[in-house]
This record gives sequence, C-alpha cells and structure tokens, in this order.
Amino acid sequence: MIRKIPLILLLFVSIQAYAGMGDDNDFLIISQDEYSALVSEGEDLTSRRYIIVPAFDDNYKDVLQSKDETTMLAKFSYMLKENKEEWIYEFLKNCNDTCNFTNLLKGLYYFSVSQYFQAISYLEKFENKEYRFLKLLLIADCKYEILQDKRRYKTLMPDYQQALSSTDNEQYKSIVHNRIEYIKNHKL
Repeated sequence: MIRKIPLILLLFVSIQAYAGMGDDNDFLIISQDEYSALVSEGEDLTSRRYIIVPAFDDNYKDVLQSKDETTMLAKFSYMLKENKEEWIYEFLKNCNDTCNFTNLLKGLYYFSVSQYFQAISYLEKFENKEYRFLKLLLIADCKYEILQDKRRYKTLMPDYQQALSSTDNEQYKSIVHNRIEYIKNHKL
C-alpha cells in the first residue's frame, strides 16, 4: 500500500495540471511553454483542444491592481486554470469596464463557462494586435460550440482561416491545424 501512495499522488498532480477550463472540460488552458513541451514530447495534440496563453502567474490576488495586460492575462488565466471561482467573480465584479483588455478576459471567462454567445460579444469588442490570434481562435471555437450540427464544421473554416492568417507564429499555426484536425475527428 505504501508503494502505491507516490503513484496516487502523481496521478492526482497530473489530473490537476491538466484540469478542464472552468465548466468546459473539453478544453485545457495551458501556457505556451507547456504546449511547447507537449510538442517536443511528441504528444498527440489533436486528441484535446488547448487554449494557449502566454504564461500563468500564480500571484493572482492582486489582479485588480495590475495595469500591464500581459500580467493581467497571466493572473486571470491562472485563476481559470485553477477554477478560483471566488477570485474570478470578484475580478469580474470590480474590473474596469472602460479598459479594452477586460473584454478579452471576460470573453475567456464566458468561454470557460460555456456561455458562447456572451463570450463572442466581449471578444468582438476587443481590439489588440498582440492578442488578435487568441481572440480569433476563441471566436471560431465559440462558433463551433454553438453549431447545432457538428458535421457542418466546414462552414466555420473561414473563421479558423482568419485566425491562421492573423499570425506568422509557427506554433500558433500548428494550434489551428490541430484544432481543425480535432474538429474533423470529433464531429457528431
């Protein structure tokens, strides 16, 4: 029995590290470094859908005082990954709605709780060249989730193509290609 304890702990830690995002357990939120590690390990990246953010910041309790967009995204993404509901609600209740960047964070939140129409409405308000790819990919994913007949996924290819065309980053391009492969293989 004592020999099984480390195995059980390892299993528990790995489950936590790859827990679903919010209510939506079909998506995993991971950092770019984590995604790169999966690529280098030869992981099958078409069997899951990943939301890739630049980084996580586990010092999330001061997210409301953060002014830097990269820091805000890292802190908020960590809260989503760890399902810090109390802190997420506090942030959403008190965030500055005049800040354009909160539209991305709210879009991520509503995406995580499967409120796709609400997510799209916030994401469409968000304008930022640096995070344009993330915005467009999330919108395409929302539209896929809303799609009544998943066999009609080809109607969304222009949305995924727009995300693909928005970047020169090879990792981002592979994310879109993997997402399309996932959709092709998992249509109902």
